[in-house]
Amino acid sequence: MDQILKSLSQTEITELKDAHAYITVLIAGADGNIDKHEVAWAEKIVHFRTVTGEEGFKDFHDAVDAELPNKIQELMASLPGNPKERSEIISQKLANLNPILASLPPATGFYLYKGYTTFALRIARSSGGILSFFSIGPEEKKWVGLPMLDPIHYDPDEES
Repeated sequence: MDQILKSLSQTEITELKDAHAYITVLIAGADGNIDKHEVAWAEKIVHFRTVTGEEGFKDFHDAVDAELPNKIQELMASLPGNPKERSEIISQKLANLNPILASLPPATGFYLYKGYTTFALRIARSSGGILSFFSIGPEEKKWVGLPMLDPIHYDPDEES
């Protein structure tokens, strides 16, 4: 895995990678119906990041891209069908990322945190609405900011 994540255990790296699948199922299924369009869009976003993501995260993004479809299927099969129960379980699972993200250098933690939140937002915006207006429904809106994650703040100008 990338040198930038070398301080983490394999379990922690797996949790960071799997977060993409959890976020996909959380947002795509927030309204009770896991929208296949949103799942497909999530897979495209992850694939796109293999090319456009930070160079220091190349291996990480490649691994997420390779594992995401199977992990989403695994989660959809193992998590409850009830959206409220499923969302609460996923929220708790994603909250486990907080100590991992906080243990990383601020720039790294911020990159991952921001990546997760923009990922959730892009999934939510990918389906529904009229001409992209009102595309985020009330159920998605509750989760799209990933409120279970503690914000990571980073200002490169403060590193002098």
